[in-house]
Amino acid sequence: MNKFCYSILFLFFSALAFAQEISPDAVMQKVKSEVEKGNFDNALSLIEPLRVKFPQDEDIQVYTGRIYSWKKEYQTALKIIKPLTDRSNPNPDALLAVINIYYWSEQWDSCVQYCDKYLAVNPQDAEVLKIKVNCLEKLNRNQEALEIIDGLPVTENSTQAFRGIRTLIGRKAKNAVSVSYLNVSTSDPGQSPFHYGYAEYSHKFSKSAIVGRANIGHANNDTQMLFETDYYQTFKNKSYLYANAGISTGETVFPIAKGGLEYYFAPYKKFDFSLGARFMHFDASDITLLTGQLAYNAGSYSIAYRPYYDTENELFSHVLSLQKTNEEKESVIRLELQYGNVPYLYLYNGFTAPLKAYRAGIQYQHRLGDSFFVRPIFLYEYEEYIPGEYRNRFNVQLIVTKRF
Repeated sequence: MNKFCYSILFLFFSALAFAQEISPDAVMQKVKSEVEKGNFDNALSLIEPLRVKFPQDEDIQVYTGRIYSWKKEYQTALKIIKPLTDRSNPNPDALLAVINIYYWSEQWDSCVQYCDKYLAVNPQDAEVLKIKVNCLEKLNRNQEALEIIDGLPVTENSTQAFRGIRTLIGRKAKNAVSVSYLNVSTSDPGQSPFHYGYAEYSHKFSKSAIVGRANIGHANNDTQMLFETDYYQTFKNKSYLYANAGISTGETVFPIAKGGLEYYFAPYKKFDFSLGARFMHFDASDITLLTGQLAYNAGSYSIAYRPYYDTENELFSHVLSLQKTNEEKESVIRLELQYGNVPYLYLYNGFTAPLKAYRAGIQYQHRLGDSFFVRPIFLYEYEEYIPGEYRNRFNVQLIVTKRF
C-alpha cells in the first residue's frame, strides 16, 4: 500500500513539474512580443534564463545580442555574439547582427571587415553590399565604393539607395568648372541683342571655397570683360559668409569695380536668414544695394523672399521664389517673381531710373551622369523703358558645369 501511495505521489509531482516546464518556443514568442512593444528590459529578463539553460542554442544567443544592440548597449551585444562569428564556420545570422552593430555604432572599419566575411559566403547580398558601400563612403574610400556599385546588376545599382551614395560621393568633388551664355533680347520695340558669357573655376577646401570667374559682355556695340572672385567661409554653427570682388575693363557693360558681402545665419528650425550688401562703382556714380533673404524650408520645397534697396536712387526691388530640390538626383526647379530694378546676375549698370519692371522666371538644373550639370534659365520682363512706355525683354541663359 505504501509503495502504491509513493507511486501516485511521484507521478503527481512529476506531472506538476512537467506542467511548469515552459517551452523555449513559447518563451521566445513572449520575448518577441515584448521587443515589438519596445520593452527591451522585459524581453531580456525572459530570454536570459533561456540563454543560460540552452547555451548551445545559437538562435537564442544571437537574438539576445540583438536586443542589447537595440538598447544601444553595443559592447554587451558584441560580447555575446562575436564568439559565433570569430570561428572557422561563422554563424550567418550572427555576422549580420555584428555588421549592424558596427554600422549603428559608426565603427566603419570593423563593419567593412565583417561585411567582407559575410560576402565571402553570400557575395550578392544587396543589403550587406549597401552597408559596406556606405561605410566605404564614410571612410572616404570612394573609388572602392563606386567599383562595387558599378559591378552590381542594373536592377540593383540603379536603386534609390545606391543612387543616393553616388550623390554623396559626387558632392565630395573639390573642383568644378562652369561655362555660361546669356542672351538678352527685346521686342515692341526691339533693339540689338546683348550677349554675355562667363567661364569659372571653383575649388572647395575643408571649411571654405573660392571661385574665380571671367565674364565677357557685348552690348551697344561695345565688348568688355569683368574679372571677379567669390569666397565662402563656413562656421561651426552652420552659418557662412559670402564675399565678392571684381574689376572690369570698361565702364558701361559692367561696373568698373564691384564688391559684396552677405552673412547667412545658422538655420533656425525651418527658416534661413541672411543680411548683406552689394557695391558697384561706375564712372559717373556709385551704387549700393542692401539685401538679405528670408526662406522657409518644408522638405524638398523652399519659399524665399529677397529685397534689394538701392540707396543711391532710393529704389526698392523684390524677388519671391519657390524652389523644389531633389537631393538624390541633385535636380532643382525654381520659379521666380520679381518687381523693380533687380540686378539679374552681374548685370546692373549706372543708368538706373525709377522705372517699373515686372518679371517671371524659371530655371531647372539637371545632372547628367555623376558629374555634369546643365541649367537652362528663362526670365521674361515687362519693362518700362521710358516713363509710361513698356516693352518685352527676354533673358535666356544656359550654364554647363563639370565637377571633378
